[in-house]
Amino acid sequence: MRLRRLVASLLAGAVLAGCTNLDLTDPNQPSTDTFWRTTADAVAGVNAVYNGLQNNGTYGRWLVFATDLRSDVGLINSPWTDLSNFTKFTFTSYDFEVNHDLWQHHYQAIFRANQVIARVPGIAMDAALRDRIVGEAKFLRALLYFNLVTLYGNVPLITTPPELTDRPATVGPPQLWAQIEQDLTEARAVLPQAYSGADVGRATWGAATALLGKAHLQQHEWSEGEAALSEVIGSGRYDLMANYGDNFTDRFENNVESVFEVQFGDRSFLSAGTRGLNISRMVGPCGPSYCDGRPTRWYIDQFLQDTTVTGRPDPRLDYTLYYKGGSDVYGVANATYFADDTTTHNIREDTLIFFKKYGEYYLGLRDQDWDAGINFRVIRYADVLLMEAEALNELGRTAEAYPFVDRVRARVTMPPLPAGLTQAQMRDRILRERMFELGLEGQRWADLARHDLLTPALQAEDAEFQFFVAGKSELLPIPQSERDLNPNIKQNPGW
Repeated sequence: MRLRRLVASLLAGAVLAGCTNLDLTDPNQPSTDTFWRTTADAVAGVNAVYNGLQNNGTYGRWLVFATDLRSDVGLINSPWTDLSNFTKFTFTSYDFEVNHDLWQHHYQAIFRANQVIARVPGIAMDAALRDRIVGEAKFLRALLYFNLVTLYGNVPLITTPPELTDRPATVGPPQLWAQIEQDLTEARAVLPQAYSGADVGRATWGAATALLGKAHLQQHEWSEGEAALSEVIGSGRYDLMANYGDNFTDRFENNVESVFEVQFGDRSFLSAGTRGLNISRMVGPCGPSYCDGRPTRWYIDQFLQDTTVTGRPDPRLDYTLYYKGGSDVYGVANATYFADDTTTHNIREDTLIFFKKYGEYYLGLRDQDWDAGINFRVIRYADVLLMEAEALNELGRTAEAYPFVDRVRARVTMPPLPAGLTQAQMRDRILRERMFELGLEGQRWADLARHDLLTPALQAEDAEFQFFVAGKSELLPIPQSERDLNPNIKQNPGW
């Protein structure tokens, strides 16, 4: 509960400082001119940025729809037509809730981060704490822009608190990546290796360094990425949890494998201004959840192609997906839940699979709460190990990549990779390993984009890609409401 409790207790003042009201009549009302005065103000301000990561358009709900569910491992089968169309790369309105929230909630959190970065340096307070808080805000701003450039490609770059008359123009990925790298470089110089007590869960040196490595990889800057990632590995601060599934409940949060995670709280925190994770309410099994988002049949078939050293299915399958013959479903025996498939669930046999990861099935409940008190893992050490392997392979050092992939596989008793893989074969094996290890963790879209694999050919794996248009569908359309407000924002190609 550490950081989430602190965020809840200090959020109110920082949110009030989020914007200036020109019709202000109460002289005691906090504003941007009066709020930023004390150490407590600085802490509350950065806590408000963390709180922005909980919104629907950030990590609360829609980000996995824009990443995993739009990719070849997921699809949407929903009575909400606009939602189903979203992963078919089709819009009746660019202001559709998912697209609108992704854009708006990222920029709301960026707005808060910009205020911290601009205002906190002027507060008379402990210098080390002041630098750390600004560093946290820079990490969070970099993370938010990482998501925006990955999803939209061309967006306004706003790094200072805006004036009411500002109408910033869109900039391209090179300028956005440069800012991301600058923020992370400056952040990791001042962030601590670890925290204690109520501060556990804040951004660390390792989080900034790992995200810097990820940013370099996304730009094919393999040498720079490998250098950053090897620092994280060499720090000795991280390790893999013995049990893969312990990464996705509320019982082992901020563990030794966690590099950075968004701190969520269950419904008991709602009145204090913080909320729970509700991804599983949208993508879990029908009954306990709405089952709008589903895995593709291709995804489960890929899981079933490999076996452990004892000939069993990959253990990550039963932690990631529900399927006929797998685990029980929220206390209902698997054979009972999946009996009389088409009659009971009114869905086809080939789509009778659901996401399990991040669900509250382990609590003995028969229903999935909207507000699950489970932290969303943004970066895990397993991700770092696989990125290091990828960077080494792309640098032509394929033999050096093996130990990092095999370490991730060994945790779930999968056999080592076969010897003698070519660079192309290793690249394919790493991408497959990431798909199995990081399912529903928001990684697949960026992985495919990084290797130019987002093409209409993916319809062989996901029929929804028959609607994918090369040169257009790689990026989301910018919401029309934003362009109406700001004529300097250009629409993405093809939209």
